[in-house]
Amino acid sequence: MIKNYLAKIDDFELRLNQLLWDLKEKNNIEILERIHHARHEILIWKNLMIPIKEIQIGMEEVFGEELTSFTACKRTNKRIERTLHLLKEYQQEIDALVDFEVVVSSHRGNEIMKTLTVLTTLFTPIAAWGALWGMNFKFMPELDLKFGYLYSLIVIAVTTLILYFYLKMKGWTGDILKSSKKHSFFK
Repeated sequence: MIKNYLAKIDDFELRLNQLLWDLKEKNNIEILERIHHARHEILIWKNLMIPIKEIQIGMEEVFGEELTSFTACKRTNKRIERTLHLLKEYQQEIDALVDFEVVVSSHRGNEIMKTLTVLTTLFTPIAAWGALWGMNFKFMPELDLKFGYLYSLIVIAVTTLILYFYLKMKGWTGDILKSSKKHSFFK
């Protein structure tokens, strides 16, 4: 039975290795789904090994040192140890993948929020001036000027640029204006 488990765990290992490389190539929701399927599979393997480990400990308890003198018993004990060791290592790999996924997702979410905040801030002067000039006041001096429309556009552009350069000077625009790189986790 343990030999069969080890063979299936070897298949799992191949899929896990492929998952590690797929994560680099195309990190998306499908990869996250595969990570959690692998996590579930490890839990099942661990659950299957609990009764086997219990039997092993029970046999050692009942038969003591006599049991370990048989070659077949030694081999079986080593296979059980190897299986449990592999499961522990794969569990750590999957936990690392989940942690990695959390970091990447958090970074991407922060970048999206930063982008939306900067864009909203940059369009605030346009919206504010548009709202002001959209009101029906009796007296609006810029309407009587020959270049009133041009002045209004200049005021909007200047206030937007001042705000943009202020955000850039503070370092709040970050990398949002740069294009993303292929096969990068954070760009």
